Amino acid sequence: MSLLFSLSSCWMLRAYKVRNLKLTDHKKLPSVTIVKSENPFEFIEVPDKNKYKKVEIVVDSMITNTETAAFVVIRNDSLIYQKYFMGFNENSLLPSNSMAKSFTGTLVGTALLEGKIKSEHEPITNYLPELGKRDPRFQEITIKHLLDMRSGLDFNEGSYNLKDDAVKLGFRPNLEKHLLKVKIKEKPGKFKYQSVNPQLLGLIIERATGEKLQDYFQQKLWQPIGAEHNATWNVDSKKRKHVITSAAINATAHDFAKLGRLYLNNGKIKSNQIVSADWVRTVSSVDTLEKYEGYKYQWWNKRGTQYFKDSIMKSVKIKAKASKKRQRLPPTNHSYDLGYAVDAFNAYGFLDQVIYVNPTKKLIIVRLGRGWPKRGRFIQSIYELGEQL
Repeated sequence: MSLLFSLSSCWMLRAYKVRNLKLTDHKKLPSVTIVKSENPFEFIEVPDKNKYKKVEIVVDSMITNTETAAFVVIRNDSLIYQKYFMGFNENSLLPSNSMAKSFTGTLVGTALLEGKIKSEHEPITNYLPELGKRDPRFQEITIKHLLDMRSGLDFNEGSYNLKDDAVKLGFRPNLEKHLLKVKIKEKPGKFKYQSVNPQLLGLIIERATGEKLQDYFQQKLWQPIGAEHNATWNVDSKKRKHVITSAAINATAHDFAKLGRLYLNNGKIKSNQIVSADWVRTVSSVDTLEKYEGYKYQWWNKRGTQYFKDSIMKSVKIKAKASKKRQRLPPTNHSYDLGYAVDAFNAYGFLDQVIYVNPTKKLIIVRLGRGWPKRGRFIQSIYELGEQL
C-alpha cells in the first residue's frame, strides 16, 4: 500500500493504468479536445460496390485474424473499402501512436510557410535557449536534425518497457521540464529514431507561434483538412496541458486519412496552402527518402523486400521491376533478396497503425488496431497491397 501511495503522483502509475495496451486506454489519460471543422470534408461512397469486389476479397483475406479495428482504402477521394471490427465503427476515436509524429512534422512545415519558423536550418537554441546555456553543443543541432531523427541526443528507445526513455517521456506529468533536461550523446547527423525529437519540435512550434500546440494544430491543420469529428490529444497533465507530440492523437480513420489527402493535394486544401509544395515533394520523393535511410520530415518510405528460393526467380523479378529503383542485397540463409524503393510513403505508429499514401495511384490506406500477427511483416503487407490496387 505504501508503495502504491508513493507512486500516486508518478509517471509509473499512469503507465500502469494502460499496461494492457487496449485501443480505448487513451480515455484513461488526461487529454484536450481538438474541435472538428465547421466545413467538414466527406469521402464519397462508391456507388457500384461490385466494381471493387476483388478489392474486398483481397483485403478481407489479408486482415483476417489480425486484430484490426479499422481498415479504410480511399482512391481519388472515394471509399473503395472500409470495414470496422472489435466493436468499433467509423465514429470511433482510435489511437495514432507514433503516426502523430507525421502530424507534428507537418505543423513544422506550416510554421515555416507562415514564416513563424524562419528556416529548418536554424539551430534549435534560437527557440530553446535554455539548452544552449546548459551545453553549447546544442547550437550545432538544427530543426532539420530533429525533423529527420539525426539530432545525436542521448535517448534510448525501442524496448518500450518502464526503462524506455520514450515511455518515461510519454507519461511524465511535467513534460516541458523533463524535456529540457535532455543530454547530447554524439554529434548530429546519424539517423536514430527517437521520440524526443518531435517532442522538441512541438515545443519549438509553441515558442515560434506563441500558441499552445493543440490550438495551432486545430486552427492550422485539423479544421482546414476538413475533420468531421472532434479528436482528442493526450497531454502530460490537466494543469499544464502539454500535448504528447510524438504520439497520442485519437481520431477516426476518415480524419486520419485526411492528412494523406493533404499530401496528395500537394499541401493544399481548396485555396489554403497548409504546407509548401516543396515540402510535399521532399516527403514524396523516392530518391530523397532513399538518401535519408527511409525517413524524412517525420514520414517513412519503407523499402520493400521480396524473397526468392533461387537466383533464377530473382532475376525474373528484377526484369519485371526494371522501372523501379532497387538495391541488390546479398543472399542470406540460401535465399535471395531483392530490395527496392517505392513511390509511396507512410505515417507509422506502434501496434501497426498506418496512414499509407501513394501519390501515383491517388491512394490512401488507413489501418488502425493492435499489433499484426507476423511481427515485422505489417508494413510490407500494406505496401504490397498498395501495389496491387
